[in-house]
Amino acid sequence: MAGEVTLLLERYRQGDTGAFNALAELIYPQLKVMAQRRTRGDGGLGATMLVNETFLKLLSGGELKLEDRQQFFALAASIMRQIIVDEVRYVTAQKRSGSEHTFTDAKIADPAHEEAEFLLQVDQLLEQLERDDAQLARVFECHYFAGFTTAESSEALGISARSVERLWASARERIAELMKDSTR
Repeated sequence: MAGEVTLLLERYRQGDTGAFNALAELIYPQLKVMAQRRTRGDGGLGATMLVNETFLKLLSGGELKLEDRQQFFALAASIMRQIIVDEVRYVTAQKRSGSEHTFTDAKIADPAHEEAEFLLQVDQLLEQLERDDAQLARVFECHYFAGFTTAESSEALGISARSVERLWASARERIAELMKDSTR
């Protein structure tokens, strides 16, 4: 499959518009499984919507200048993060604009709101981590936002599974430290 993805990306870059459709057909099931891991139990964006939005963003980005499957999945992880965070921001803003209750009154005991706020905080801390260590941030993004397994993250980032595990542990630790620092 890895060779097929690279071949389809090359054909697409050379102007074969049907190659993207073939690529989508080939990778859609895998992206959907990844998205299901991330969206399981989430009352918001579903896996199908997340994958569809990911493909729309890939297409709307203009020319797809990806060399191989690795770059494709790394970009997909980044796009999934953007979509999830944008959705949380949108829903939170919609709830804030509700007129029957104030945002604070309506959301004090709402676990979904707390999760949304937490997700936005994680996204901000990940931006900070990105400035310090881009590789840690990419591993965190793949695992946390895209729901990639260690093997999938390894493939997307072009590093060994052992490195992914080590970096994932470091990234979680670093995000936790940044979170503690931000509450002080």
